[in-house]
This record gives sequence, structure tokens and C-alpha cells, in this order.
Amino acid sequence: MNRRDFLWQLPGWTGLGVRGLSPALFPALSAASTAASRAPGAATPPGPPAVAFFYGAEPPLDELRLFDWVVLEPGHALAARADVAASLAPHGLAFAYVSLGEVHPGRDYAESLPPAWVRRRNEAWGSWVIDQTAPGWTEFFLDRVVAPLWKQGFRAFFLDTLDSYQLVATSDAERQAQAAALRHTLGALVQRFPGVRLMLNRGFELVDAELGRHVVAVAAESLYQRYDAATGRYEAVPPADRRWLLDRFANMRRLGLPGIAIDYVPPGARDLARETARRIATDGLIPWVADPALETLGVGSVEVVPRKVLLLHDPVDAQHLRLKQRSAHLYGALPLEYLGLVPEYREVTAAPPPRALTGRYAGVVLYLDDVSMGDAAQDLIARARRENVPVVVLGQVPLELLRTLGAELVDGRLQAPVRVQRAVGTPPAEVLPRVLPDETSLLNAGPGARVWLWAEDGAGQRMDAAAITPWGGYALPGFGVYGLPGGGGARWAIDLIEFLRQALRLGDDPMPDVTTCVGRRAFFVHFDGDGWLNRCNLPGTPTAGEYLVREYLMRYRVPVTVSLIVGEVSEQGVYGSQAGLAQEWARKALALPHAQAGSHTWSHPFHWGEAAGLDTAGRELQYGVHLQLPGYEFDLRTETAGSKAWIEERLCPPGKPVEMLLWSGNCNPPAEALRLAREAGMGTINGGGGPLTRARPTLTALWPMGISKQREYQVYAPASNEMDYTGDWQPPYTGYEHVVDTFVMTDLPRRLKPVNIYFHPYLVTQPAGAKALHEVFRWALAQPLHPVTARRYHDTVHAWRSAAVGRLLEGGWRLASGRPLAQWRQPVAAPAPSVASSDGLAGWNEHGGLRYLHLTAEDARIRPGPAVARLVDANAEIVAFERLPGGGWRARLRGHVPAEARIEVPPGWQVAGSGTLRRQGSEVLVRSETTALEVQCRPG
Repeated sequence: MNRRDFLWQLPGWTGLGVRGLSPALFPALSAASTAASRAPGAATPPGPPAVAFFYGAEPPLDELRLFDWVVLEPGHALAARADVAASLAPHGLAFAYVSLGEVHPGRDYAESLPPAWVRRRNEAWGSWVIDQTAPGWTEFFLDRVVAPLWKQGFRAFFLDTLDSYQLVATSDAERQAQAAALRHTLGALVQRFPGVRLMLNRGFELVDAELGRHVVAVAAESLYQRYDAATGRYEAVPPADRRWLLDRFANMRRLGLPGIAIDYVPPGARDLARETARRIATDGLIPWVADPALETLGVGSVEVVPRKVLLLHDPVDAQHLRLKQRSAHLYGALPLEYLGLVPEYREVTAAPPPRALTGRYAGVVLYLDDVSMGDAAQDLIARARRENVPVVVLGQVPLELLRTLGAELVDGRLQAPVRVQRAVGTPPAEVLPRVLPDETSLLNAGPGARVWLWAEDGAGQRMDAAAITPWGGYALPGFGVYGLPGGGGARWAIDLIEFLRQALRLGDDPMPDVTTCVGRRAFFVHFDGDGWLNRCNLPGTPTAGEYLVREYLMRYRVPVTVSLIVGEVSEQGVYGSQAGLAQEWARKALALPHAQAGSHTWSHPFHWGEAAGLDTAGRELQYGVHLQLPGYEFDLRTETAGSKAWIEERLCPPGKPVEMLLWSGNCNPPAEALRLAREAGMGTINGGGGPLTRARPTLTALWPMGISKQREYQVYAPASNEMDYTGDWQPPYTGYEHVVDTFVMTDLPRRLKPVNIYFHPYLVTQPAGAKALHEVFRWALAQPLHPVTARRYHDTVHAWRSAAVGRLLEGGWRLASGRPLAQWRQPVAAPAPSVASSDGLAGWNEHGGLRYLHLTAEDARIRPGPAVARLVDANAEIVAFERLPGGGWRARLRGHVPAEARIEVPPGWQVAGSGTLRRQGSEVLVRSETTALEVQCRPG
């Protein structure tokens, strides 16, 4: 951990001004920081780097990508990820924490230290102070401390305890000898490891012009707020200490080195942390304000906006195969995901996470099906309250837990008749619940609460059933999701999305989006391989595969993922005598340029858990747990990587790989199957969906975007296939046309899902099914959509989960994401961003109360500013974006269909493009006859 021994013993430290200075003044801000942090087409220089220090276990590597320099405790960092330094590139440079002045007995090299090198024990930290003049210490430090970390990928080091020699040096001569030895060690370090970058913790007296060429910055602690290690108290830094430290930083400035001030405040005191960071920045220093152990995501020039939510649920099986039936997943995950939050599923009985919650989690949501499990959540929820992390309680709510959170509960129940009321000004929902007297209690939400739903009786007694509270919020059973009488399904009793937004105290921060690409709703097609050889009830009785290729795939030339079941199309399969015909039309389908190759497994498992021997529920299935193939013994590797290899070798054109695996049967594969598919290079999809229609107008019908399976993640299909719309494939087979209802109802008032045409080949074997599929395609192609592949959607979901959001101290946001995620959104109430003032932004449009931001870089900065020409939307991906002299920009786009783009053109701006241009008010529509398009916008 970072040494703060002198925090309460030595004079304070100050900072030098770096704000507004050119990066050219800082030799340290070279390729590893400046180039890495600048987005393509950036409008302005990135300025001083954003710095974070994190020494805790399980470092949040996704969020740390928001910083240019990240200082890590290497033991914890390497335990989390062996290639941790590379994982933070190219956005950031990872520094390994290294103690030069002291050695802790817990280090793996401590036992090899000769006793003569140890001058004394530092009781405050339990470490040994090293004699820097000891013969052999320099070589030991380089060989045993630095070299292993260099071998593991670190190219930068944060050197701590540089002042420790002052604890043992008793004369000026001895202090000078120790300092000279330290300089010798530092010189040997930069010679031994060419290109190494160093960050110093204090050690001001050690820096000269020669060493300064290798030092990127000098840090020191406690400019405004400090932690007294002796008393365990936080306190303000005396002005005299601050002036002393500012003078030291000023000396470093004369050498061209930026200063980093690290201050300490309690983990839950975010307002104080923000205020302190601003004061540090005003002094021209790079700020970092966190807890004394540096185990929380603090506040610097970037403040991480937490996206993860601890979603606590009832215990499930070890394989997480039954997690999909928990209410936390069925009803809690989708509203969180819409808000841009990532559910981190956790059994309520699991040990609390060792990491701090502040700065890392947007909230804790307890969603139980068994109220008796509530006691297991007490400790974690109490901890969240201490750290000022919002708590939301849904599902089967333990009333005693609400009491501990501040609600008031007295004995008694409401008396009949009971009336339920919705508060004026709260958003409407799908149903107003009904409640019986014996299901009530006399509950007051507590001081400061805003009640959304309450029940009352004729005597004026009341039960506050759903409320936003100072600590978060709650909805009692039936008042969040209400089960209709008689097993008629469920309905939202409150608007869960808006309820969670307010309870979790979310702001107007941009959040990543998977439903939209460059401002247009994403659209993709995929089909499972079932029924490829089924005969159509049409003239000539063609096979479903033949008819599908001729009448759909060759007509509707949009990306489509074609999947086959090896056990249905191979000579050793269930239809071995017709394998030639099956393979003929499979090859024709896969030869189409817009067809993406996929596998629907080897033997089409109907129940994955039982087939793999992981779930012995003893279900009796009509077709067994998988297709009964001659001589085949079920094997997960064969189902995944084996099916991919067979289809590529036998059916795919040269050079076209199988990119997707489409889960079969109950679509509930174990984590091992997900891992094998991922390691084979395939994306995966299926499960989920949800037939939201006018006949079933409830968001409880929709599934979230996926589900966690141990360390893996399964991406669901956004829409259901025809089975959900035809009553499990029953006459009259017309039901799939109602998927259009789903597409419309998941677009407004909120865009919840992309457009996903998903079906089985046997759908076209019945004239009604074939007609419905044509109608669905025609509807989709008449909409302003953005075609993508199923693999692109799969990869976007995974990128969505790891994307990070940070607020810039000077205003605006920094966004970090991996490809192919390029679409973000935020409420329209937020200031409109400017393409001119932002880095990595091509434009934006608005839909359903949200502003959709089109990014051009994995590391982007979003800021308001002047109105300039902006890209409104397009049906093609932005593949290049560059600034032009004079303030204009040029973009190249490429898609899957003839490309088009809309540009908002302010007065005085000109647009040119590689296609035809048509003016529509203040917008220009640019269309190309090919899938590629170039657009250029200039002022004047």
C-alpha cells in the first residue's frame, strides 16, 4: 500500500500549476500518455493526464480505463489479470507500486534480505527500513523487485518510501550518503530498463535534470485533507504544511514535472472529495482524492460514474442454471439495463464483497422470492448505508429490514375495505394493484420519503407500499410487480425504470446503448437450423431450406446468421439419406455474401443441464435431452467447437468461418459450454426474447439482454421466435406477424430492444407462416433501421457491459468502451454536446426523450459548445472520422446495404458527399448506391 508514514510527522506538501500548460512542457507526457489518451480527430490537446491510484483487491480494470495513468498494487492487479498492464493500453499507462525505501515482511523476496541491510523496523506499517548504502541493495532491488514486474508487462513504476531513510539518518552527512545511494539506484534502474517511466512519491531532493528525463511526475499526499494514522481521524491540512508542499511542487515545475496531490477523505464523503479535487486542480495540480488505503475509486480530474449494481437474489445452483427463474433476473435486470446499469448477480447468502462499494457500485438492489432470506442481506445493506450507496428493496420485502433503514412499523393491519392510491405526479404504470387486509401492515416510509403507492382503510390507517426514501427506495410485494389473479401473468404496478432511476439517484450521465447504431435502431436476422429438411406445404413440396434460400435469403439482402444442426444435415445424422440435399442448400445459403455462418450445435440439446449431467431434475421430455444420433455420446466440446469445425469444413465457402453458435432447446447452457464456444472464437446468442404484443401489453414479458453464468455471460436474443407467437407452433400458424407489435412497442415510449427477426426454417413450411415472415421482412425494410450482424450485436452487448463513464472535473464526460460499441445515450435534459468541443464525437439525434451520441473513438470526451454540422443518423458504421483545417470534418461510413446518412447543417456550413445530396430543411440526406459513403462538412 502507499506509504503515508510521514503524513502526521512531517510538514505538508504543495503543488505546482500545470493546468492550461502545453503538453510540450512535460517531457513525461509522451507517447504512452498523450498519444494514448487522445481520440482520433480530437478537437483540443488532452492536457495533463488523468491519474488514479488503486491498491485494493480486484481492481476495477474497466473503470480504470478512464485514466491516463493508473497506479496499482501489482500483487492484487496481477491476481486479477495476468496481462493487466496491456489490458489498460492503449488508453492508459499502468504503474506498478514499488517500495524502494522499505520492505514489508509479507513480500515474497523479504526472506532473502540480509539482516545487515535492515536499519530498523517501522512500527506504524510493520515494515523494514533499508540502508540504501548497503552493498548489493541496488542489484537486489533491480533483480528481485523490478525485473519480475518488468517481465510481467509493467513499463512504469511508482516509487514509494523515498523519504524513509530520514527515519534512520541522524546527521547531515548520513542523510546525504543515503540520498546519494538512492540516486545511484534510480540511475541504475533507468539504465537497466530502457524506456522505463517513473513516478515518485515525494523524493523531491532526489530529482535533478538527468533523472527528470525518466520521471513523469512527482506525487505527494495531503494538500488539503489528510488522514492521521496515529489517531485514525481525518482532518484538514494546516496552511503552513500546505505552503511547504506547494513550494516543493514549484521546484519540480522548474524541471518540467507535473505534480500529483493525493488527499484523503472518508469513503462516503463524495461531496467533500469533489470539492477537494477542485481545490487541488485550481492550484494547477493533478488531483486524486480517496480513502487512505487507496482501495476505493476516488475523485480526480475524472470521477467514475458507477455502472454496476449489486443485484442480490435467492440462492441458486452452482451452475447458475436456475438463476433465469429468479424474480431478480426476470423483473429486476431489464429496468437496470435500460438505465445503463450492469447487474452484478450475487446470492444473498454469499459473503459480502471484499472491495469497497463507494465509487464502484451505483447501488444495491435486494430482490427476493423468499422473504426468510432477508436476514442474510442485513450486513451488506448496513455497509452500503455507511458508505452512502443507495439501497432498493423489491420482491418479498423483509419488513424488519425496512425498519432498520428508517421506516416506521407498528403492529396491526388495515381493515376492509382497503383502497390503493397512486400519488399525483408519479408516472403511470400497467396496473393499480389490489390488496387484501391480511396482506397489509401499518408501515410508514419514514422521514423524507416520497410515497408512490399507498393503501388505506376507512379508519385512516395507512400502509406506504412503494416509496423513494433518503436511503434509496422500496416496493412491497405486489406493489412493484403485481401478479394477476388466476395465473394471468404479471404487470408493473409502478414504473420500475423511473422508480429505480430516482431511488438510485442517477443523473444525466451518458450511458452505452445496444439498441441503436449511429442514431438508427439496430436490426439483425438470425435463424436456428430446426426443420431444414422439413417439406413445405406448397406446390412442389420443397424443403424448408430450399424455400428459405430462394424466397427470403436471396430476396432480402440484409445480414442474416444461417445456423445448421450437424445432426440434421450430416450423413451420420437423423436424416442421413437426405444429407446431400440438406448440404446442397446449406452451401447455397452460406455462399451468399450477406450470410453469416452459424452453428445450432451438433445434437440440438433440448435440456442442456441434464444433457451435460449438471441438472438432474428428472424432466421427461418428448425428444429426450438431445437428438439421438447413431453412435453419439453427448459432449460439450463437440456441441460447440466440434460443430463449428464440421460446418466450416463441409459447408462454408473457403475463408468464411462459423462466427456464431445459436443455443438450442431450453437455451440454458452451463458456463462450460459458453467458455468452450468463446474459446473457439464464436459469439453466442438465444434465450430471452419476450412476446410483448397488444394482446399482452406488459414489460414483464420482456427478458433482459443476457444472464451471468459463473465467469461467463450469455447474450439473449432480443426478440422471441415464432414459437412464442404461435402457441408452440399450433394452427393457424399466423402468429409470427405479431412480432411487429413487439418491435413497435419496444421502440416508444422507450427504445428497449433492437429489431431482431428470429425464426426456425420450419416456419415457411406452412403458407400462413411463410406469409407472416414476408410481412415481417417487408415491415422491417420499410423502417429507417441500421442493419448489423448477430455477431456484431453479441460483441456490442459484451462491450456494453465493460464500458465506463467518467465525469470530467472541468465539465463534460469521458467515455471508454471497446469495439464495436459506438452508441451512447443520455437524457435530453443534459446540455447538448458539440462536435467541435468534444473528442471522438460525430453527432447525435433524439428519440424517446433521450439523446443518442455517435462516437468515433473508444476513448471519447463529450463537452457542450458551439453548434456545428453534426451527423444525425446513418444506416452504416463510422469507420473513419477526421478533423479538417478550419473547423470542418470528414467521415467515412460502411454498411451492409446502400449507405445513407443525415447531416444537420447550421447556417453557413457546406456538405459534400460521395453520393447524391438532398436538402430537407436544415438537414442534408446523403445517399450512395454502394455500401460505402464519404461525407465532408465545412464552414463557409
